[in-house]
Amino acid sequence: MAFVWPLFLTWMGTACLLNLRRCGRIHCYTSGPFFLIMAIISALHGFELVDLGPSGWSWISTITIVGGIALTWVPELALGRYRST
Repeated sequence: MAFVWPLFLTWMGTACLLNLRRCGRIHCYTSGPFFLIMAIISALHGFELVDLGPSGWSWISTITIVGGIALTWVPELALGRYRST
């Protein structure tokens, strides 16, 4: 777990930020950095530098899923799908 979560969250965050440069979707501004922050938190927990308790991985997965969905839909509902140029 210490390698898997940070690896995939980094991949997701990087993909969002690279996609932002290409298409300019609003949710990429929020979800990309969010996934990178969650990658850092999961690495810190996985390597036992931060103790999130016995339910740490459950907290990380729940926050990642709920936050990812919220940061994908809410900004686009409020601001539209694409950044105006």
